[in-house]
Amino acid sequence: MLGGSQIIIFLLLALGGALAVGNIAALVNPQGPRRSHSRHRASQHLGSASSRLPSQAGERSAAVPSNLVKVKVGRSLVMIAVGLVIVVWALASLIGG
Repeated sequence: MLGGSQIIIFLLLALGGALAVGNIAALVNPQGPRRSHSRHRASQHLGSASSRLPSQAGERSAAVPSNLVKVKVGRSLVMIAVGLVIVVWALASLIGG
């Protein structure tokens, strides 16, 4: 049965899995999803307002935004380990009864 006394175990399983998978995804693809189409639509929506902005420190590549935050590998590895411990603990609790 999904409810009752085991609901906390299922919630811990979901939390640990999300913690591990989310940090693995951040390590694999640190730039996140590609948003070239949405940026193009936003510039069309704003009209020529973006062309009036002064350029900062020369030309920058359009593929790498200047405000991109680097993934902290050490923190991500710790969070992956914590998530996996939670998942293993929750699975052991479900199997053990």
